[in-house]
Amino acid sequence: MNISQIKKSNYKQLKNISQKIRGFLIKSISRTGGHIGANLSTIEITIALHKVFNSPTDKFIFDTGHQGYTHKILTGRMKKFTSLNQNGGMSRFLKREESRHDIIDASHAGTALSIACGFAWDQRKFQDSNYVIPIVGDGTMVEGMNFEALNFSSVKLKNMIIILNDNEMAIDKSVGGFRSLTTGKDWQKKSKNFFQGLNLEYISVKDGHNIELIVNALKKAKKLKKTCIIHIKTEKGKGLKFARNHKYKMHFSMPFNYKTGEGANPTITGKTFGMVAAKEINKILNKNKKAIVVTPATPYASYLDEIEKKHQNRVIDVGMAEQHAVGFACGLALKGLKPILCVQSTFLQRAYDQIIHELSFMSADVLILSVRSGFAGFDSPTHHGLFDISYLNSIPNINIFYPNSEKSLKNLINKKMSRKNLKTNIILMPYEPINIFQNNNNELINKKNVKKNLVIFCLLNTLKTAQAIKKSDKVEYFNGVKVFCVDQIKPFNKKLLIKIIRNNPNSSFISVEENMLNGGLGSIIKQNLSHKKMDLINFAINDKFIDAGDKIKCLKESGINPEKIISLLNKIQ
Repeated sequence: MNISQIKKSNYKQLKNISQKIRGFLIKSISRTGGHIGANLSTIEITIALHKVFNSPTDKFIFDTGHQGYTHKILTGRMKKFTSLNQNGGMSRFLKREESRHDIIDASHAGTALSIACGFAWDQRKFQDSNYVIPIVGDGTMVEGMNFEALNFSSVKLKNMIIILNDNEMAIDKSVGGFRSLTTGKDWQKKSKNFFQGLNLEYISVKDGHNIELIVNALKKAKKLKKTCIIHIKTEKGKGLKFARNHKYKMHFSMPFNYKTGEGANPTITGKTFGMVAAKEINKILNKNKKAIVVTPATPYASYLDEIEKKHQNRVIDVGMAEQHAVGFACGLALKGLKPILCVQSTFLQRAYDQIIHELSFMSADVLILSVRSGFAGFDSPTHHGLFDISYLNSIPNINIFYPNSEKSLKNLINKKMSRKNLKTNIILMPYEPINIFQNNNNELINKKNVKKNLVIFCLLNTLKTAQAIKKSDKVEYFNGVKVFCVDQIKPFNKKLLIKIIRNNPNSSFISVEENMLNGGLGSIIKQNLSHKKMDLINFAINDKFIDAGDKIKCLKESGINPEKIISLLNKIQ
Protein backbone atom coordinates (compact mmCIF):
# COMPACT_ATOMS: atom_id res chain seq x y z
CA MET A 1 0.00 0.00 0.00
CA ASN A 2 1.47 3.32 -1.10
CA ILE A 3 0.55 6.72 -2.50
CA SER A 4 0.85 5.55 -6.11
CA GLN A 5 -1.64 2.75 -5.47
CA ILE A 6 -4.06 5.19 -3.85
CA LYS A 7 -3.91 7.51 -6.86
CA LYS A 8 -4.79 4.68 -9.26
CA SER A 9 -7.54 2.99 -7.24
CA ASN A 10 -11.30 3.43 -7.58
CA TYR A 11 -13.57 3.85 -4.58
CA LYS A 12 -14.27 0.14 -4.18
CA GLN A 13 -10.55 -0.58 -4.19
CA LEU A 14 -9.89 2.27 -1.76
CA LYS A 15 -12.47 0.80 0.62
CA ASN A 16 -10.64 -2.55 0.48
CA ILE A 17 -7.35 -0.78 1.18
CA SER A 18 -8.88 0.97 4.20
CA GLN A 19 -10.10 -2.37 5.57
CA LYS A 20 -6.64 -3.90 5.13
CA ILE A 21 -5.00 -0.94 6.89
CA ARG A 22 -7.51 -1.15 9.75
CA GLY A 23 -6.84 -4.86 10.22
CA PHE A 24 -3.10 -4.32 10.03
CA LEU A 25 -3.10 -1.51 12.59
CA ILE A 26 -5.22 -3.42 15.08
CA LYS A 27 -3.05 -6.54 14.94
CA SER A 28 0.26 -4.65 14.82
CA ILE A 29 -0.49 -2.22 17.67
CA SER A 30 -1.93 -5.02 19.80
CA ARG A 31 1.57 -6.57 19.75
CA THR A 32 3.64 -3.43 20.30
CA GLY A 33 1.30 -1.04 22.08
CA GLY A 34 0.68 2.46 20.80
CA HIS A 35 -1.93 5.09 19.97
CA ILE A 36 -4.62 3.01 18.35
CA GLY A 37 -8.05 4.64 18.91
CA ALA A 38 -7.57 7.95 17.11
CA ASN A 39 -5.59 6.36 14.30
CA LEU A 40 -8.50 4.05 13.53
CA SER A 41 -10.68 7.14 13.04
CA THR A 42 -8.45 8.76 10.41
CA ILE A 43 -7.80 5.90 7.97
CA GLU A 44 -10.32 7.03 5.35
CA ILE A 45 -9.48 10.71 5.81
CA THR A 46 -5.80 10.01 5.16
CA ILE A 47 -6.50 7.86 2.11
CA ALA A 48 -8.74 10.62 0.69
CA LEU A 49 -6.06 13.26 1.32
CA HIS A 50 -3.46 11.25 -0.57
CA LYS A 51 -5.99 10.61 -3.35
CA VAL A 52 -6.72 14.31 -3.93
CA PHE A 53 -3.49 16.06 -2.98
CA ASN A 54 0.21 15.52 -3.64
CA SER A 55 2.30 15.05 -0.51
CA PRO A 56 4.81 16.47 0.33
CA THR A 57 4.31 19.31 -2.17
CA ASP A 58 0.94 19.82 -0.55
CA LYS A 59 1.60 20.01 3.19
CA PHE A 60 -0.27 17.62 5.49
CA ILE A 61 0.22 19.02 8.99
CA PHE A 62 -1.12 16.65 11.63
CA ASP A 63 -2.14 18.01 15.02
CA THR A 64 -0.47 15.37 17.22
CA GLY A 65 0.76 12.07 15.88
CA HIS A 66 -2.32 10.29 17.23
CA GLN A 67 -3.69 10.55 13.71
CA GLY A 68 -0.62 9.75 11.61
CA TYR A 69 -0.27 5.94 11.42
CA THR A 70 -2.10 5.54 8.10
CA HIS A 71 0.01 8.39 6.72
CA LYS A 72 3.10 6.46 7.82
CA ILE A 73 1.86 3.32 6.04
CA LEU A 74 1.11 5.10 2.77
CA THR A 75 4.49 6.85 2.80
CA GLY A 76 6.51 3.65 3.00
CA ARG A 77 6.83 2.84 6.69
CA MET A 78 4.57 -0.18 7.04
CA LYS A 79 7.43 -2.59 7.81
CA LYS A 80 8.69 -0.31 10.57
CA PHE A 81 5.60 -0.83 12.71
CA THR A 82 7.20 -3.86 14.35
CA SER A 83 9.73 -1.47 15.91
CA LEU A 84 7.10 0.82 17.49
CA ASN A 85 7.75 1.33 21.22
CA GLN A 86 11.27 -0.02 20.93
CA ASN A 87 14.57 1.79 21.39
CA GLY A 88 15.57 3.28 18.04
CA GLY A 89 12.25 2.21 16.54
CA MET A 90 9.59 4.11 14.63
CA SER A 91 8.24 7.12 16.47
CA ARG A 92 4.76 7.04 18.00
CA PHE A 93 4.28 10.42 16.40
CA LEU A 94 5.23 12.14 13.14
CA LYS A 95 8.90 12.91 12.79
CA ARG A 96 10.69 14.81 10.03
CA GLU A 97 13.72 12.54 10.29
CA GLU A 98 11.56 9.57 9.29
CA SER A 99 10.08 10.92 6.08
CA ARG A 100 9.94 13.96 3.83
CA HIS A 101 6.16 13.55 4.05
CA ASP A 102 6.24 14.48 7.75
CA ILE A 103 6.12 18.26 7.67
CA ILE A 104 6.47 18.88 11.40
CA ASP A 105 7.45 16.88 14.46
CA ALA A 106 3.88 16.44 15.67
CA SER A 107 3.92 15.24 19.25
CA HIS A 108 1.84 17.78 21.14
CA ALA A 109 -1.70 18.99 20.57
CA GLY A 110 -2.90 22.39 19.50
CA THR A 111 0.00 23.45 17.30
CA ALA A 112 -1.00 22.50 13.75
CA LEU A 113 -3.17 25.48 12.84
CA SER A 114 -0.63 28.12 13.86
CA ILE A 115 2.16 26.36 11.98
CA ALA A 116 -0.10 25.84 8.98
CA CYS A 117 -0.90 29.56 8.93
CA GLY A 118 2.82 30.22 8.65
CA PHE A 119 3.12 27.90 5.67
CA ALA A 120 0.01 29.33 4.03
CA TRP A 121 1.08 32.93 4.56
CA ASP A 122 4.40 32.22 2.87
CA GLN A 123 2.57 30.66 -0.07
CA ARG A 124 0.36 33.73 -0.37
CA LYS A 125 3.41 35.97 -0.40
CA PHE A 126 5.23 34.03 -3.12
CA GLN A 127 2.15 33.08 -5.16
CA ASP A 128 2.58 29.40 -4.35
CA SER A 129 -0.36 27.36 -5.65
CA ASN A 130 0.12 24.32 -3.41
CA TYR A 131 -2.13 23.56 -0.48
CA VAL A 132 -1.59 23.53 3.26
CA ILE A 133 -3.84 21.07 5.08
CA PRO A 134 -3.79 20.97 8.89
CA ILE A 135 -5.59 17.90 10.27
CA VAL A 136 -7.02 18.88 13.65
CA GLY A 137 -8.59 16.19 15.81
CA ASP A 138 -8.68 14.25 19.04
CA GLY A 139 -10.20 17.21 20.85
CA THR A 140 -7.34 19.56 20.01
CA MET A 141 -9.43 22.34 18.46
CA VAL A 142 -10.05 23.71 21.96
CA GLU A 143 -6.33 24.24 22.61
CA GLY A 144 -5.46 27.91 23.01
CA MET A 145 -3.10 28.13 20.04
CA ASN A 146 -5.63 26.50 17.72
CA PHE A 147 -8.33 28.98 18.70
CA GLU A 148 -5.93 31.89 18.21
CA ALA A 149 -4.92 30.51 14.81
CA LEU A 150 -8.55 29.90 13.85
CA ASN A 151 -9.19 33.60 14.42
CA PHE A 152 -6.25 34.45 12.13
CA SER A 153 -6.81 31.80 9.47
CA SER A 154 -9.36 33.75 7.45
CA VAL A 155 -6.88 36.59 6.83
CA LYS A 156 -6.22 36.21 3.09
CA LEU A 157 -4.90 32.64 3.30
CA LYS A 158 -6.30 31.30 0.07
CA ASN A 159 -4.77 27.81 -0.06
CA MET A 160 -5.41 26.45 3.42
CA ILE A 161 -7.92 23.66 4.02
CA ILE A 162 -8.55 22.77 7.66
CA ILE A 163 -9.65 19.21 8.36
CA LEU A 164 -11.63 18.94 11.60
CA ASN A 165 -11.57 15.25 12.48
CA ASP A 166 -14.48 15.17 14.90
CA ASN A 167 -14.73 11.86 16.78
CA GLU A 168 -16.29 13.68 19.76
CA MET A 169 -13.36 12.65 21.92
CA ALA A 170 -10.17 14.11 23.28
CA ILE A 171 -8.57 11.32 25.26
CA ASP A 172 -11.74 11.06 27.31
CA LYS A 173 -14.97 12.54 25.92
CA SER A 174 -14.70 16.11 24.66
CA VAL A 175 -16.03 18.66 27.12
CA GLY A 176 -17.40 22.18 27.07
CA GLY A 177 -19.12 24.47 24.63
CA PHE A 178 -17.27 23.31 21.55
CA ARG A 179 -18.67 19.81 22.05
CA SER A 180 -22.15 21.34 22.27
CA LEU A 181 -21.48 23.18 19.03
CA THR A 182 -20.44 20.07 17.11
CA THR A 183 -22.90 17.47 18.45
CA GLY A 184 -26.66 16.95 18.43
CA LYS A 185 -29.14 16.67 15.57
CA ASP A 186 -28.39 20.16 14.25
CA TRP A 187 -24.58 19.95 14.56
CA GLN A 188 -24.07 20.91 10.92
CA LYS A 189 -26.22 24.03 11.16
CA LYS A 190 -24.62 25.19 14.41
CA SER A 191 -21.11 24.49 13.20
CA LYS A 192 -21.72 26.18 9.85
CA ASN A 193 -22.98 29.35 11.55
CA PHE A 194 -19.97 29.39 13.87
CA PHE A 195 -17.26 28.90 11.27
CA GLN A 196 -18.86 31.10 8.66
CA GLY A 197 -19.13 33.74 11.36
CA LEU A 198 -15.33 33.60 11.45
CA ASN A 199 -15.27 34.22 7.69
CA LEU A 200 -14.34 30.61 6.92
CA GLU A 201 -15.97 28.48 4.26
CA TYR A 202 -17.63 25.43 5.79
CA ILE A 203 -18.15 21.93 4.39
CA SER A 204 -19.39 18.96 6.42
CA VAL A 205 -19.11 15.21 5.94
CA LYS A 206 -21.54 13.10 8.00
CA ASP A 207 -19.72 9.82 7.44
CA GLY A 208 -15.98 10.20 7.89
CA HIS A 209 -15.44 6.57 6.91
CA ASN A 210 -16.89 7.01 3.42
CA ILE A 211 -13.90 7.81 1.22
CA GLU A 212 -15.99 9.03 -1.72
CA LEU A 213 -17.77 11.63 0.43
CA ILE A 214 -14.46 12.90 1.81
CA VAL A 215 -12.85 13.05 -1.64
CA ASN A 216 -15.78 15.07 -2.99
CA ALA A 217 -15.52 17.49 -0.07
CA LEU A 218 -11.78 17.92 -0.63
CA LYS A 219 -12.28 18.60 -4.35
CA LYS A 220 -14.95 21.18 -3.56
CA ALA A 221 -12.63 22.89 -1.05
CA LYS A 222 -9.83 23.13 -3.63
CA LYS A 223 -12.02 25.35 -5.83
CA LEU A 224 -12.84 27.92 -3.14
CA LYS A 225 -9.53 29.84 -3.08
CA LYS A 226 -9.99 30.88 0.54
CA THR A 227 -9.56 29.20 3.89
CA CYS A 228 -12.05 26.40 4.26
CA ILE A 229 -12.86 24.02 7.11
CA ILE A 230 -14.06 20.50 6.34
CA HIS A 231 -15.87 19.12 9.37
CA ILE A 232 -15.73 15.31 9.25
CA LYS A 233 -17.53 13.04 11.71
CA THR A 234 -15.52 9.91 12.56
CA GLU A 235 -15.56 7.12 15.13
CA LYS A 236 -12.64 6.76 17.49
CA GLY A 237 -11.54 3.13 17.74
CA LYS A 238 -13.55 2.12 14.66
CA GLY A 239 -13.10 -1.55 13.81
CA LEU A 240 -11.87 -2.55 17.26
CA LYS A 241 -15.01 -4.04 18.79
CA PHE A 242 -14.29 -3.63 22.47
CA ALA A 243 -13.16 -0.03 21.93
CA ARG A 244 -16.83 1.01 21.67
CA ASN A 245 -17.28 0.41 25.39
CA HIS A 246 -13.80 1.46 26.43
CA LYS A 247 -13.69 4.75 28.36
CA TYR A 248 -11.01 6.24 26.11
CA LYS A 249 -12.02 4.35 22.95
CA MET A 250 -8.57 2.75 23.18
CA HIS A 251 -6.77 6.08 22.82
CA PHE A 252 -3.51 4.41 23.82
CA SER A 253 -2.65 1.02 25.20
CA MET A 254 0.19 -1.19 26.16
CA PRO A 255 0.09 -4.53 24.20
CA PHE A 256 -3.34 -6.17 24.36
CA ASN A 257 -5.49 -9.01 23.02
CA TYR A 258 -7.37 -7.37 20.14
CA LYS A 259 -10.15 -9.96 20.25
CA THR A 260 -10.97 -9.82 23.96
CA GLY A 261 -9.42 -6.57 25.13
CA GLU A 262 -7.41 -8.40 27.76
CA GLY A 263 -4.34 -6.46 28.79
CA ALA A 264 -5.64 -3.13 27.48
CA ASN A 265 -4.06 -0.50 29.72
CA PRO A 266 -3.12 3.10 28.93
CA THR A 267 -0.43 3.31 31.62
CA ILE A 268 2.57 1.34 32.79
CA THR A 269 1.86 -1.59 35.07
CA GLY A 270 2.77 -1.65 38.73
CA LYS A 271 2.27 0.67 41.67
CA THR A 272 3.40 4.21 40.88
CA PHE A 273 3.70 7.44 42.82
CA GLY A 274 0.83 8.83 40.75
CA MET A 275 -1.30 5.94 41.95
CA VAL A 276 -0.39 6.63 45.58
CA ALA A 277 -1.22 10.30 45.10
CA ALA A 278 -4.61 9.39 43.64
CA LYS A 279 -5.51 7.31 46.70
CA GLU A 280 -4.64 10.23 48.96
CA ILE A 281 -6.73 12.54 46.78
CA ASN A 282 -9.70 10.21 47.18
CA LYS A 283 -9.35 10.32 50.98
CA ILE A 284 -9.07 14.11 50.91
CA LEU A 285 -12.19 14.50 48.77
CA ASN A 286 -14.11 12.34 51.23
CA LYS A 287 -13.32 14.60 54.19
CA ASN A 288 -12.51 18.04 52.75
CA LYS A 289 -15.49 19.56 50.95
CA LYS A 290 -13.38 22.43 49.63
CA ALA A 291 -11.04 20.13 47.71
CA ILE A 292 -11.50 20.21 43.92
CA VAL A 293 -9.45 18.20 41.41
CA VAL A 294 -8.65 19.64 37.98
CA THR A 295 -7.05 17.82 35.04
CA PRO A 296 -6.50 18.85 31.40
CA ALA A 297 -7.85 15.83 29.45
CA THR A 298 -5.54 13.25 31.02
CA PRO A 299 -7.38 11.75 34.00
CA TYR A 300 -5.96 8.29 33.29
CA ALA A 301 -2.35 9.52 33.67
CA SER A 302 -3.12 10.60 37.25
CA TYR A 303 -5.31 7.55 38.03
CA LEU A 304 -8.43 9.65 38.48
CA ASP A 305 -10.91 7.38 36.67
CA GLU A 306 -12.43 5.70 39.72
CA ILE A 307 -12.26 8.88 41.79
CA GLU A 308 -14.11 10.73 39.03
CA LYS A 309 -16.99 8.24 39.28
CA LYS A 310 -17.31 8.76 43.03
CA HIS A 311 -16.90 12.55 42.99
CA GLN A 312 -18.35 13.57 39.63
CA ASN A 313 -18.76 17.27 40.40
CA ARG A 314 -15.38 17.63 42.09
CA VAL A 315 -13.05 16.01 39.57
CA ILE A 316 -13.13 18.37 36.63
CA ASP A 317 -11.67 17.54 33.23
CA VAL A 318 -11.33 20.89 31.44
CA GLY A 319 -10.32 19.30 28.12
CA MET A 320 -7.07 19.78 26.25
CA ALA A 321 -6.51 23.24 27.68
CA GLU A 322 -3.54 23.35 30.03
CA GLN A 323 -3.42 27.14 30.26
CA HIS A 324 -7.08 27.26 31.19
CA ALA A 325 -6.58 24.46 33.73
CA VAL A 326 -4.04 26.57 35.63
CA GLY A 327 -6.10 29.76 35.37
CA PHE A 328 -9.22 27.88 36.45
CA ALA A 329 -7.39 26.41 39.46
CA CYS A 330 -6.24 29.91 40.36
CA GLY A 331 -9.84 31.14 40.34
CA LEU A 332 -10.93 28.27 42.56
CA ALA A 333 -8.15 29.09 45.03
CA LEU A 334 -8.95 32.81 45.13
CA LYS A 335 -12.56 31.84 45.83
CA GLY A 336 -11.39 29.99 48.93
CA LEU A 337 -11.47 26.41 47.64
CA LYS A 338 -8.55 23.92 47.69
CA PRO A 339 -7.75 22.96 44.09
CA ILE A 340 -5.47 20.06 43.19
CA LEU A 341 -4.18 20.22 39.62
CA CYS A 342 -3.19 16.77 38.30
CA VAL A 343 -1.10 17.06 35.15
CA GLN A 344 1.73 15.45 33.25
CA SER A 345 5.06 17.25 33.36
CA THR A 346 5.25 17.70 29.60
CA PHE A 347 1.86 19.46 29.55
CA LEU A 348 2.50 21.65 32.58
CA GLN A 349 5.23 23.34 30.53
CA ARG A 350 2.52 24.70 28.25
CA ALA A 351 1.07 26.74 31.12
CA TYR A 352 4.33 28.43 32.11
CA ASP A 353 2.83 31.88 31.59
CA GLN A 354 -0.15 31.10 33.83
CA ILE A 355 2.05 29.65 36.59
CA ILE A 356 3.89 32.98 36.70
CA HIS A 357 1.11 35.52 36.20
CA GLU A 358 -1.81 33.78 37.87
CA LEU A 359 -0.48 31.37 40.50
CA SER A 360 2.79 32.99 41.51
CA PHE A 361 1.88 36.66 41.23
CA MET A 362 -1.39 36.24 43.12
CA SER A 363 -0.07 33.75 45.70
CA ALA A 364 -2.74 31.21 44.78
CA ASP A 365 -3.13 28.25 47.13
CA VAL A 366 -2.99 25.51 44.47
CA LEU A 367 -1.43 22.08 44.85
CA ILE A 368 0.03 20.77 41.58
CA LEU A 369 0.77 17.05 41.27
CA SER A 370 2.97 16.59 38.22
CA VAL A 371 3.65 13.03 37.04
CA ARG A 372 6.27 11.77 34.55
CA SER A 373 9.09 13.98 35.76
CA GLY A 374 12.38 12.87 34.24
CA PHE A 375 12.58 10.30 31.45
CA ALA A 376 9.06 9.34 30.46
CA GLY A 377 9.18 6.47 27.99
CA PHE A 378 8.52 6.13 24.28
CA ASP A 379 6.20 9.03 23.46
CA SER A 380 8.55 11.70 22.12
CA PRO A 381 11.63 13.71 23.10
CA THR A 382 9.22 16.50 24.03
CA HIS A 383 7.38 14.28 26.51
CA HIS A 384 10.30 13.77 28.88
CA GLY A 385 10.05 15.90 32.01
CA LEU A 386 13.58 17.25 31.79
CA PHE A 387 12.89 20.96 32.25
CA ASP A 388 10.81 20.95 35.43
CA ILE A 389 13.39 22.14 37.92
CA SER A 390 15.06 24.63 35.59
CA TYR A 391 11.96 26.60 34.67
CA LEU A 392 9.93 26.19 37.85
CA ASN A 393 12.77 27.16 40.20
CA SER A 394 13.05 30.53 38.47
CA ILE A 395 9.49 31.47 39.45
CA PRO A 396 9.01 33.34 42.74
CA ASN A 397 6.36 32.48 45.30
CA ILE A 398 6.14 28.73 44.68
CA ASN A 399 7.47 25.69 46.51
CA ILE A 400 8.80 22.63 44.69
CA PHE A 401 9.07 19.14 46.17
CA TYR A 402 10.30 15.79 44.91
CA PRO A 403 9.25 13.21 47.56
CA ASN A 404 11.82 10.46 48.01
CA SER A 405 9.45 7.81 49.36
CA GLU A 406 5.82 6.75 49.32
CA LYS A 407 5.42 7.88 52.90
CA SER A 408 6.88 11.33 52.26
CA LEU A 409 4.53 11.81 49.29
CA LYS A 410 1.47 10.98 51.40
CA ASN A 411 2.59 13.25 54.24
CA LEU A 412 3.33 16.13 51.90
CA ILE A 413 -0.03 15.97 50.10
CA ASN A 414 -1.96 15.90 53.37
CA LYS A 415 0.15 18.64 54.92
CA LYS A 416 -0.38 21.01 52.02
CA MET A 417 -4.11 20.28 51.84
CA SER A 418 -4.73 20.69 55.58
CA ARG A 419 -3.55 24.27 55.92
CA LYS A 420 -3.81 27.58 54.12
CA ASN A 421 -0.79 28.17 51.91
CA LEU A 422 0.37 31.55 50.66
CA LYS A 423 2.27 29.88 47.86
CA THR A 424 1.54 27.34 45.15
CA ASN A 425 3.05 23.96 45.95
CA ILE A 426 4.29 21.72 43.17
CA ILE A 427 5.05 18.04 43.74
CA LEU A 428 7.05 16.27 41.04
CA MET A 429 6.82 12.50 40.62
CA PRO A 430 8.74 10.04 38.43
CA TYR A 431 7.32 7.76 35.74
CA GLU A 432 8.61 4.41 37.00
CA PRO A 433 6.86 1.99 39.39
CA ILE A 434 7.67 2.42 43.07
CA ASN A 435 9.25 -1.02 43.47
CA ILE A 436 12.40 -0.04 41.54
CA PHE A 437 13.37 2.47 44.23
CA GLN A 438 15.18 1.45 47.40
CA ASN A 439 15.75 4.44 49.63
CA ASN A 440 18.37 3.04 52.04
CA ASN A 441 20.80 5.81 51.33
CA ASN A 442 23.36 6.04 54.07
CA GLU A 443 25.26 2.75 54.15
CA LEU A 444 28.95 2.96 53.33
CA ILE A 445 30.65 0.64 50.89
CA ASN A 446 34.16 0.11 52.26
CA LYS A 447 37.13 -0.19 49.93
CA LYS A 448 40.81 -0.81 50.54
CA ASN A 449 43.77 1.42 49.63
CA VAL A 450 41.65 4.47 48.96
CA LYS A 451 41.78 8.06 50.10
CA LYS A 452 38.36 9.66 50.58
CA ASN A 453 34.55 9.35 50.26
CA LEU A 454 32.18 10.12 47.40
CA VAL A 455 28.88 11.84 48.16
CA ILE A 456 26.11 11.66 45.54
CA PHE A 457 23.17 14.07 45.54
CA CYS A 458 20.18 12.87 43.51
CA LEU A 459 16.42 13.07 43.15
CA LEU A 460 14.09 10.09 43.30
CA ASN A 461 14.17 9.54 39.53
CA THR A 462 17.96 9.13 39.66
CA LEU A 463 18.10 7.25 42.95
CA LYS A 464 18.50 3.93 41.18
CA THR A 465 21.40 5.36 39.15
CA ALA A 466 23.07 6.66 42.30
CA GLN A 467 22.62 3.34 44.07
CA ALA A 468 24.12 1.48 41.11
CA ILE A 469 27.23 3.67 41.43
CA LYS A 470 27.26 3.04 45.17
CA LYS A 471 27.07 -0.74 44.76
CA SER A 472 29.59 -0.97 41.91
CA ASP A 473 32.98 -2.54 42.56
CA LYS A 474 34.46 -0.50 39.70
CA VAL A 475 34.50 2.83 41.55
CA GLU A 476 38.18 3.46 42.26
CA TYR A 477 39.94 5.73 44.75
CA PHE A 478 37.03 6.39 47.15
CA ASN A 479 36.80 4.91 50.65
CA GLY A 480 33.04 4.78 50.46
CA VAL A 481 29.97 6.14 48.71
CA LYS A 482 27.01 7.94 50.29
CA VAL A 483 23.76 8.80 48.53
CA PHE A 484 21.51 11.68 49.60
CA CYS A 485 18.14 11.74 47.88
CA VAL A 486 16.96 15.36 47.92
CA ASP A 487 13.22 15.81 48.51
CA GLN A 488 12.83 19.59 48.66
CA ILE A 489 13.96 21.74 45.75
CA LYS A 490 12.48 25.12 46.61
CA PRO A 491 13.07 26.45 49.17
CA PHE A 492 16.24 24.42 49.23
CA ASN A 493 17.27 23.00 52.60
CA LYS A 494 20.56 24.85 52.91
CA LYS A 495 21.09 23.90 56.56
CA LEU A 496 20.89 20.19 55.76
CA LEU A 497 23.27 20.66 52.86
CA ILE A 498 25.84 22.37 55.08
CA LYS A 499 25.45 19.60 57.65
CA ILE A 500 26.09 16.95 54.98
CA ILE A 501 29.28 18.74 53.93
CA ARG A 502 30.51 19.08 57.52
CA ASN A 503 29.82 15.41 58.24
CA ASN A 504 31.74 14.33 55.16
CA PRO A 505 35.11 16.09 55.26
CA ASN A 506 37.72 15.29 52.64
CA SER A 507 34.99 14.05 50.27
CA SER A 508 34.17 14.53 46.61
CA PHE A 509 30.64 15.60 45.70
CA ILE A 510 28.58 14.91 42.58
CA SER A 511 24.94 15.41 41.62
CA VAL A 512 23.02 13.17 39.22
CA GLU A 513 19.73 14.32 37.74
CA GLU A 514 17.31 13.75 34.87
CA ASN A 515 17.08 17.46 34.18
CA MET A 516 18.83 19.98 32.01
CA LEU A 517 22.28 20.97 33.24
CA ASN A 518 21.38 24.65 33.29
CA GLY A 519 19.26 25.50 36.32
CA GLY A 520 18.90 21.97 37.68
CA LEU A 521 19.67 20.38 41.04
CA GLY A 522 23.44 20.76 40.64
CA SER A 523 23.06 24.45 39.84
CA ILE A 524 20.89 24.94 42.92
CA ILE A 525 23.41 23.21 45.18
CA LYS A 526 26.26 25.32 43.81
CA GLN A 527 24.21 28.49 44.23
CA ASN A 528 23.48 27.68 47.87
CA LEU A 529 27.15 27.02 48.56
CA SER A 530 28.75 29.80 46.57
CA HIS A 531 30.60 30.96 49.69
CA LYS A 532 31.80 27.50 50.65
CA LYS A 533 34.90 25.72 49.42
CA MET A 534 33.21 22.76 47.82
CA ASP A 535 33.70 21.28 44.38
CA LEU A 536 30.63 19.65 42.82
CA ILE A 537 30.56 17.76 39.54
CA ASN A 538 27.07 17.80 38.05
CA PHE A 539 25.92 14.95 35.81
CA ALA A 540 22.87 16.16 33.91
CA ILE A 541 21.59 16.67 30.36
CA ASN A 542 23.73 19.13 28.50
CA ASP A 543 21.66 21.35 26.22
CA LYS A 544 19.93 18.81 23.97
CA PHE A 545 16.73 16.84 23.53
CA ILE A 546 16.85 13.14 24.35
CA ASP A 547 15.11 10.65 22.07
CA ALA A 548 12.18 8.61 23.32
CA GLY A 549 13.09 5.25 24.81
CA ASP A 550 13.36 3.19 27.93
CA LYS A 551 15.25 4.39 31.00
CA ILE A 552 18.48 2.53 30.23
CA LYS A 553 18.67 3.91 26.70
CA CYS A 554 17.83 7.48 27.75
CA LEU A 555 20.42 7.47 30.52
CA LYS A 556 23.06 6.22 28.13
CA GLU A 557 22.23 8.81 25.46
CA SER A 558 22.39 11.53 28.11
CA GLY A 559 25.74 10.37 29.45
CA ILE A 560 24.35 9.98 32.97
CA ASN A 561 24.18 6.19 33.10
CA PRO A 562 26.13 4.56 35.98
CA GLU A 563 28.85 3.12 33.71
CA LYS A 564 29.61 6.48 32.12
CA ILE A 565 29.66 8.33 35.42
CA ILE A 566 31.97 5.74 37.03
CA SER A 567 34.32 5.91 34.06
CA LEU A 568 34.51 9.70 34.24
CA LEU A 569 35.02 9.67 38.00
CA ASN A 570 37.90 7.24 37.70
CA LYS A 571 39.54 9.43 35.06
CA ILE A 572 39.14 12.61 37.09
CA GLN A 573 40.78 11.27 40.26
